[in-house]
Amino acid sequence: MRTAAVAAGVSLALIGAGCSGRSSSSSSATTQAAAAAATSTTAAAAGPGDFGTLKAVCGPGNASGATDKGVTDTDIRVATMSDPGNTAVPGLNIEIFQESQAFVDWCNAAGGIAGRKIVLDKRDAALFNVSAQMVASCNQPDFMLVGNGEALDATGVQQRLSCGLPEIAAYDVSSAAGSAALSMDALPVPNSESNLGGALRVLKAADPASAAHYGLLSSTQQSIKDSGNRDKAAAAQLGYTQVYYDELPIQVNNWRPYAQAIQAKGVQVLGIQAQANQDAQLFKAFADIGYFPKWVLLNTNNYDPVMLTEGGTNLDQFKGGVLVSSRFAPFELGTSNPSQFPATAQFVNIVKQYQNVAPKALGINTFSAWLLWAEGAKSCGSNLTRACVMSYVSSQKNWTAGGLHDSENPATAAGDTSPCFTIIKASSSGWSLEPAITKPNNGIFNCDPGNIIKLPGFPQAS
Repeated sequence: MRTAAVAAGVSLALIGAGCSGRSSSSSSATTQAAAAAATSTTAAAAGPGDFGTLKAVCGPGNASGATDKGVTDTDIRVATMSDPGNTAVPGLNIEIFQESQAFVDWCNAAGGIAGRKIVLDKRDAALFNVSAQMVASCNQPDFMLVGNGEALDATGVQQRLSCGLPEIAAYDVSSAAGSAALSMDALPVPNSESNLGGALRVLKAADPASAAHYGLLSSTQQSIKDSGNRDKAAAAQLGYTQVYYDELPIQVNNWRPYAQAIQAKGVQVLGIQAQANQDAQLFKAFADIGYFPKWVLLNTNNYDPVMLTEGGTNLDQFKGGVLVSSRFAPFELGTSNPSQFPATAQFVNIVKQYQNVAPKALGINTFSAWLLWAEGAKSCGSNLTRACVMSYVSSQKNWTAGGLHDSENPATAAGDTSPCFTIIKASSSGWSLEPAITKPNNGIFNCDPGNIIKLPGFPQAS
C-alpha cells in the first residue's frame, strides 16, 4: 500500500511542473505549429555552448581559484538527487539523472563553465535515504544541488541546511522543502495558487454552460489532496459550480462506481488528480456505461505516451476533449518544426545524443534548473561562490531557459506561478495544441495576470 501511495504522490506533487510526462512518437500538432509557434525567432548559427536564445552558456575561459566548497581551478563538483534506485517503484524519476548527465556532458564538451569542467555526483535517495544522501553531499563536499527532486524531500531539509548546501531544484514536494532557505525552483509550484488556474479560466470562457457542472476526483493522500484542494478552490473562485467530488484511495480495483457517480451528477468538466494509466482506466469505465463528460482537464504529468496507448479511441469520445495544461511546447513540435521551436528541438537532440533516451516532461524542469545554474556560475567567473550563484538566480525574471518553456520567475513555493500556459489535447491520433481554447497571445502561450489565481487561506494546514 505504501508503494502505491509514494508512486502516486510523487507524480502529482509535481502538478503543472512537468511531472513524469513523456514524449510520444505520433502527433497531430504538426498542422498547427506555424500558427501556434512558441517563438518567431528562428535558430541562428549557434555556438557549441549556446542553448536556444542563451549565448555561450558553456565554453572555454580562464576562471580559477578554490573559491568555495566543491570548486577548484579546474572543476566544479555539483550533485543532483532523485529516487530511481528504490525497490518500491524502480526507476522513479530517472529522467532527473538522465537529463542532468546530458546537460553536463553537453556543457563539458563545449568547454565547461568559463573553462572549469563540471563533475556530477548522482545521489540516489531511493525514496527513504534522502537524509543520508544529503549528508554525503555535504561531506563530499558538493558545490550545489541542481535539477534534483526527491519524493520524500522533507526528510533531508535539516541536513541540507546544516551545511549550507543550496539547491536549484527540479521540483519540491513538501512545504518544508519548497519554502526552505537556500532553495529555488526554475519553474516554481506555489502552495497558495492553482497551476490549473489559467486553463480553468479559459475553459469557462469557452464553455460557460459546462462550467456549471464541475467535478473533481481528488485523493485520500494528503500531498495529492493538497493539489486537488487548490484546483477546487480556484474553480470555485472562477465561478464553476461543483456538482461532484470524491477522493480516490491508494489503489482502485473497480472504476465503474466512480464513472456511474460522475454520470449521475451530470459532470461536464472533470478534473482528476491521478496519473495517465489511472485516467485511462476511468475512461474505459465511461465507455462501459456509455457516458463521457464533455471535458477532462488534467495537469502536466498526464502528458505521457501511456495516455495515448491506454486511452486509445476512448480519448475521442469526449465531445470537448481530454486537455492537459502545460508550461512548454510538446516535444513533437521540436521534432517536426525545429525552426519554430529551436530550443525544444535542441533539448530533444541533446538528450538523444548524450543519453540515447526520449525526453520526459520532468526533464524540462531539470534542464531548466541546470541552465539557470550555469548562467549564474558563468556570471560569477573567478568569484564563484554559492552565494554569488544564488544571488544571480533570485534576481532572474521572465526566465524561459532560452525558449524551452514559458516565462517564469524563479522562486520558492512562496512565489507566484507563471501567468502563462498552453493546452495540449490528447486523442487517438496523438497530441495537438488547442489554440481555440487556449487563446494564445504569446506564441503558443496564453500569458495574462488573470491566470494567477491567488487562493485565500492557502497553504492549508495538513
